[in-house]
Amino acid sequence: MIFKQYRYEKLAQASYLIGCARAKEGVIVDPSDDLGAETYVLDAADLGLSIVGVFETHVHADYVSCARELSEMVGVPLYLHESARGLVTYDFTPFKDGEVFEVGKIRIQAIHTPGHTPESTSYLVADRARSEEPWFVLTGDALFVGDVGRPDLLVGDQALDVMDEATRARTQSESISQKLFALPGHVEVFPTHYGGSTCGGVNMSGKVSSTIAFERQFNLAMRQPDAEAFARFVKETSKPFPENYARIKSYNLGLISREEIGKGSRA
Repeated sequence: MIFKQYRYEKLAQASYLIGCARAKEGVIVDPSDDLGAETYVLDAADLGLSIVGVFETHVHADYVSCARELSEMVGVPLYLHESARGLVTYDFTPFKDGEVFEVGKIRIQAIHTPGHTPESTSYLVADRARSEEPWFVLTGDALFVGDVGRPDLLVGDQALDVMDEATRARTQSESISQKLFALPGHVEVFPTHYGGSTCGGVNMSGKVSSTIAFERQFNLAMRQPDAEAFARFVKETSKPFPENYARIKSYNLGLISREEIGKGSRA
């Protein structure tokens, strides 16, 4: 397996390349416009890989995604969970909870983990050249190292029509406890953000990865006694809203043009 984590330190944001050296194929997850679509294309080429898909864990609110540009540049599908239908205005390839993607010897299973946003999805990855056992999970903004994603960064129809903030918080708690924490303890956790990001709370660790076993035992948000306490804890420990998040989210939904994002789109 070829696995690379890209970190954009100004926003404490991580994107990922996952590839199979045998098949010479790879996918990109949560690409950032701050790094640029060309970065991922050139990196994949340097590693001897052809990009065969672009995946988003969810529609982001704190940074401009280049997923659409990258998928068009390379001519490959852009994948989002099917619940994004009617929320984003551009074409994408929908998938269902539990759907499996094969990239050579790499198996990527989609696990729908709503709460932070309705379409939030984690990707469970196994290197079948070594074992059928899952190796790591990309958790997006559902589960961070030491914390969880905030449920209050929706705009437009997502904020008005999908579910209220309390329901999103309860749903997120259930997604983590019933789906992610049900994974084997050895599975490594790689989120889309780490300490310094405003997509979580004050308890986010600057460490860029963890394990399911460690987060099950020590994640402060998930140690709250019930869903109501979880929601209060997340709200009380949240950081200030990301700069210009409403416009960034609107662009990533396809509701406004890049020119309308305005100053401050890249903190």
